[in-house]
Amino acid sequence: MTKYTNKTGLSLPIAVWALMDNYNYDSRDNIISASTLLKPTRQIVLGRKYKDCDKEIEASDLIASSMGTALHDSVEKAWKNRDKTIGLLESLNYLQAEKIYDDVVLEKRTEKEINGYIISGQFDIAFNGHVCDIKSTSVWSYIFGSKEKDYINQMSIYRWLNQDIITEDKAYVEYIFTDWSQVKALQDSQYPQARTHTLEVTLMSLEDTEKFIIDKLADIDKFMALPDKHLILCSDDELWRSEDSWKAYKPNAKTGKINYARASKVFDNEKYAVAYQSLTKGTEVKLFKGEVKRCKYCNYTNICNQYSEMKLMGEVKWYTNQRLLKKNQILRLTIWLN
Repeated sequence: MTKYTNKTGLSLPIAVWALMDNYNYDSRDNIISASTLLKPTRQIVLGRKYKDCDKEIEASDLIASSMGTALHDSVEKAWKNRDKTIGLLESLNYLQAEKIYDDVVLEKRTEKEINGYIISGQFDIAFNGHVCDIKSTSVWSYIFGSKEKDYINQMSIYRWLNQDIITEDKAYVEYIFTDWSQVKALQDSQYPQARTHTLEVTLMSLEDTEKFIIDKLADIDKFMALPDKHLILCSDDELWRSEDSWKAYKPNAKTGKINYARASKVFDNEKYAVAYQSLTKGTEVKLFKGEVKRCKYCNYTNICNQYSEMKLMGEVKWYTNQRLLKKNQILRLTIWLN
């Protein structure tokens, strides 16, 4: 059973929009999507083992994915009207507009069987042998390249699935930034200079892609057969863990007491923190493990012992002001019902 929540007090229309899931799920036990293969093995195994167990889905956690879905639907809709699209291409001075339109393939779902599994994938756009993937994301995700490897793996699987359509090893990530700032673009030349950006990437070879898929499936089979206590842990990279930090706390010059609510210095290197401690009498240094962010987007934290341990250690944090949120929910519900 799935329990839906609105802990952050989203308004009624937005909460329903975020939670509405129109995806056409495939009930076959042996099917795995290209996007699922990119997830940590632990998350995949828990999802397959406990697909029928109770889970909780928070509306605010789905805002980003709902925006992404809406964007993809909008792009596909824009290309549906053949005459209008060809007219637009001609007004943009594209030669052979009709041929361009007819060569574009949108949102095609394909599947292939391998080692007892069915791999399924639906790419966004393919044209002239190239695959393009549209990503609505933050500027910082692009700057730090935190998801670039996943994008390459995903589009490589699309090529493996559609070798008659996607024939080139160059692919394109079409970024649409959700938090782009014109002011920052003017101030920093390294900042994206427009709200959209095209990133060219090189896909894995077909052989390497198939090996990636086979290895992932082998890991899934291996850990599906083992008790949960032996299940592989998510790595720091898979958890999107931030870097560890060391906070130094100096005693008050008058009282000699340490105020642990405010660090005097924060270091990203233990060596420097220890050196500072040795130079400042009475200073204490505390290690703060990097916070993990991916667990917020996993539906199986209620049965994951790794999550429980990290939460106990304070490594997973997201807070809500329950009194304020309850007040907001009542107020917004009253407005919409009256």
